Order: sequence, then C-alpha cells, then structure tokens
Amino acid sequence: MPTAIAIAGISSTLALLIARSLLQRPDVHIRGSSRNMNKIPDDLKSDSCVSLVQSDLYDTDTLRTLGIPCYIASEYTIGYRRLDPTDLGLKSFTNDIVAYLKTKPAVKGVHIMIGYFIEAFLDYFDVWHPEANELRYWGTGNEKWDFTSYQTGVKYVAAMALDPDASGFFKCSIPSLTL
Repeated sequence: MPTAIAIAGISSTLALLIARSLLQRPDVHIRGSSRNMNKIPDDLKSDSCVSLVQSDLYDTDTLRTLGIPCYIASEYTIGYRRLDPTDLGLKSFTNDIVAYLKTKPAVKGVHIMIGYFIEAFLDYFDVWHPEANELRYWGTGNEKWDFTSYQTGVKYVAAMALDPDASGFFKCSIPSLTL
C-alpha cells in the first residue's frame, strides 16, 4: 500500500530535496502545496507519484481536507525549548504550533531539531573563508556549534515522515567537532 506524504511549501529548497529523497521509494506518493506553482521543477510536476495544489501560506483547510495524521514542523532550528518564549521574537509561533498540536489527538506532531544548516550558516554569518583556509568565530573557540548538513537533514526528515510511530521532539545533528 502506498504511503502518502503531504509537503506544504514544496517549492522551497529543503522541501524539494525532501520530496526527491522520498520519491526514491516506489511506495511513496507526494501531495505538495505551493503558493507559486511556477517554482516547482517540471520533473516533479510530471511525476505520476506527485499531486500538486496551489494554496496560501496558512491554508490549514487543505491539510484538514487531506486528513493529515502527522505534522512535521518545518521550523528546523536549534533547541528553542530551553529559551524564554519572549526571546524567540519572530519564531514565537513555534510554541503556538506545539500548543495547538497538543489539542489535536488525531494529529501527531514531529519536531526536528537540526541545529543550523551548516551550508546556510557559513555563508550567512561570513565565518568560513576558504581562500585563506580560515574559520572565524566568536568566543574562545571551545563553544559547541550544533550543525546539520542539508543532505543529513533531508535524510532524517524523510525517515521521520516514513515512520508511522514518529511523534515528539527529535534531535538531528552531526557529532561534535573540535577546531
């Protein structure tokens, strides 16, 4: 029996990588939603295992219509649960999602803590300078950095999506490295 997996915001870089990873299995069918169908690659549009629908950013009615039994939060981030909710700023909605899912016994919430995507972090914070073979950092150099690569994160999310018993918080990051 095929496994149907819905991916909201399927046109994002990470969602496309997850969809392609899941489609390596012949028993997986993807139901994807996107605000802009033009951003979805043609190979996914024409894949017989992919169904697509255009929807708005907060289109929860579509998810309800599809009868989604599991929600994997797309807030792939650090372990925010130890922070004071007022420290989260724009990410405060994450706690709202967790609280909402607790009121829905028919929907299992899966929250994946990936740390930071190393590819995005190194570019955004301008810490890696390959031409000088130099890593710039703040602090003493003994601080732990919590990273995951896109590919490792994709594999982890795909595995969680395929696990019918997945529920709760999961940490996915590479082992500690010493500089």
